Amino acid sequence: MKPFLLALGVLAATTAAQAQRIPGPKPAAQGFLVLPLALGDPIFTDLTSVLAQLDGSFQLPVYKGFGVGVGLNASFFELNEFGLGAQTQTLGFVNRILYYGKLNYVHYTGLVTFVQVEAKLGPSSWNWNCSTCAESIRQPGFHWGVDAGYFVHATDNLAFGLTLGYDADNTSFGPDVIGLEHFPGRTDTGAPYRFLTVGLGFSTGFAKASGEGLW
Repeated sequence: MKPFLLALGVLAATTAAQAQRIPGPKPAAQGFLVLPLALGDPIFTDLTSVLAQLDGSFQLPVYKGFGVGVGLNASFFELNEFGLGAQTQTLGFVNRILYYGKLNYVHYTGLVTFVQVEAKLGPSSWNWNCSTCAESIRQPGFHWGVDAGYFVHATDNLAFGLTLGYDADNTSFGPDVIGLEHFPGRTDTGAPYRFLTVGLGFSTGFAKASGEGLW
């Protein structure tokens, strides 16, 4: 009798598991509000205040959780009036516009949770407009970054998540960018753009009208 009950229990568990099959990756649109924290550049940190960083992308699954996508990232900073000391007044704004392609991996850890890891590559443009600038300065460059995120589904096709990442551009911030020969009262000469990023956002998946499978 006991072997029969055990077999019956295993069968019931298997049936329940099949009825609640862990979903797979879907084509998805994602959007994030991001906080970038400058690394290794105290002058940039003193001089600027983050207004916003917005990131939007679209991605397609390709093979066993691996996928590709494209996206746009826009960062906005305000220059602090006395960020370089009382003797140098700095007013203005700076933004970075980034277009990127990405490779990503999505893995469901449960029925309503998944993790995502991605690498981003693409051209970037830093645009400075400040009171000490002789003219508006544009710094074109190349960007790369990595992100990892954890998401929880609110509905079948809508999930919310938190991301942590690292961003880097091959251009640098120095005194010449804001029209100065040197930073007053500082020995720093500048540093490459590097950021630790924390993001909060959503992922909207797309499935067939029938609700089965992908596009």
